[in-house]
Amino acid sequence: MRIKVPASLALRMWRSSSCAEMQVPHQSRELLIQALLPSVRLAGDVAMMRWKAAGQVMTKPDGSPVTTADFEINTLLCKACQQLAPDIPILSEENSGSLPAVDGPMFVIDPIDGTKEFIAGRKDFTINIALIEKCAPTAAILYAPAHRRLFFSDGMGRAFEEDRKGGRRQLPPLRRSSKPPRIVVSRSHPDERTRLLLRKLGPSSVRHLGSSLKFALIATGEADFYPRLSSTMVWDCAAGQALIGAVGGVVLRPDGKQLRYHLEEGQVIEGFVASATAELALAAVDIVESLPVN
Repeated sequence: MRIKVPASLALRMWRSSSCAEMQVPHQSRELLIQALLPSVRLAGDVAMMRWKAAGQVMTKPDGSPVTTADFEINTLLCKACQQLAPDIPILSEENSGSLPAVDGPMFVIDPIDGTKEFIAGRKDFTINIALIEKCAPTAAILYAPAHRRLFFSDGMGRAFEEDRKGGRRQLPPLRRSSKPPRIVVSRSHPDERTRLLLRKLGPSSVRHLGSSLKFALIATGEADFYPRLSSTMVWDCAAGQALIGAVGGVVLRPDGKQLRYHLEEGQVIEGFVASATAELALAAVDIVESLPVN
């Protein structure tokens, strides 16, 4: 059964305890995620209405596409976050021109991750909200409406998949697979270094997908490894990293350090490797260090 949380309760708990500590207590974090779920579901309904008829497609200054659906969902999600916790600033892909203060918790939103998939009428697009605290994602919602799969986490050991009726299953801790690794890679952003890495990792199965859905498949145990050696953005990674981390997986920078978000230094992430196990991630990092730089 879906828990209905009054926005005023989540807001009271946030204001009473976290402003001074600059970190959200777990109970407040759980309430915030629960209270945001209906808005994310609604955003998914909007996406499905616009899917395959994405409306006006525009081009951003960086050359990436954006649709009217991105802006519509962005407005919906930002409003929901502001109503629940107005003291937490918001960084969204569609509001990224003005970086909010970064000395405390922050919502990071990607209204539609996998816009190219969305425009092409493919299913692999997601809606993402993450909560970042002390430079690390601690809670998230990741929704793939065309696949009818919604995932969320609100802390370590607490990751779930929820169906349309509110039924939930808790995702178990990740375990090492005895099979050749099942690898998921980007469909829209191939690069030569990733191809070299896959070749050097040896026998494996490789599946090409769009969006942060690749993170979710690792969190559920349906995949083992996701490398991204070209640059990406914080809103592309944060929700997926929170989900994987909640079940014991790891997301590392190409140099082997934990991926953290120092937003005062910028919003670009210079690649990562996401894995169900630290062993596989570190093996990949050793290979990456030997690869030529782009």
